[in-house]
Amino acid sequence: MENTLFSTLNLSSEMLRAIEELNYTAATQIQAEAIPLIVEGHDVIGLSGTGTGKTAAFSIPVIENLDDKCDKVQVLILSPTRELSMQISDEIQKFAKYKKAVKIATVYGGERFDVQINQLRKANIV
Repeated sequence: MENTLFSTLNLSSEMLRAIEELNYTAATQIQAEAIPLIVEGHDVIGLSGTGTGKTAAFSIPVIENLDDKCDKVQVLILSPTRELSMQISDEIQKFAKYKKAVKIATVYGGERFDVQINQLRKANIV
């Protein structure tokens, strides 16, 4: 599945625009294999090395599958560290740039609860 273009993965025009602005053209192997399955609603367990685009492989289809009319949490992403949580959140925000309904809350220790609770009340991705 090498050299699979994002434009062939049946993604929305908003998502393709964000991906293009990030200068991504061809999907990595994990992305090419996981994105279509997750968009179709399948559960996926993926294993791939560092720097291969795993965050994009799960976050792109997660964003695409969000119900714009639902104002509740629809996605929960667990991460082992604060740093990785923040990195994942930043990447999701880049991919969701043109998806106005996407609201992200990044929750981790050492931050004020009131700020995080307010984010949680509005979030559909945590």
